[in-house]
Amino acid sequence: LGFFGHVGYGEQMFPARQTPTTKIMLLLADAHAQVRRQLLARLKREPDFDLAGVAVDSFQTLQEAVAKQPDLLLIDPIMRDGLGLATLRQLRTDIPEMIVVVLTAIVDTTLKMQLEEMGITHILVKGILSAELLSELRIAAGTLPRLRGG
Repeated sequence: LGFFGHVGYGEQMFPARQTPTTKIMLLLADAHAQVRRQLLARLKREPDFDLAGVAVDSFQTLQEAVAKQPDLLLIDPIMRDGLGLATLRQLRTDIPEMIVVVLTAIVDTTLKMQLEEMGITHILVKGILSAELLSELRIAAGTLPRLRGG
């Protein structure tokens, strides 16, 4: 698959972090089992992330988000049921304070515009190195300052 093939990349370059006092409660929503496995394996090694749940489709994403009220939703809105964008619209209404980070295989202009209309600006492409993804999640959650423009 190649996605997240560099798990652990850059770990030698960064000093060990102290255990944070506040964890980022994250809900993971992705229809692809391989992607979920790889993301979960990486996130479980991070002391500042607390996994609120895992969703495999739009219905489960709505159900888990409403029940768990996570700080951050990491989602691929291209769900097999075709309702990923509708789910995001509903969640933006129901839980407007929840931070949404999109991680998807292809970001075309139409998708980017739809996401930005919902106020979603954290849009990443699958294949991103794990260290960069974790950094972007922390930036989105407000626990790490943005080091470069964007």
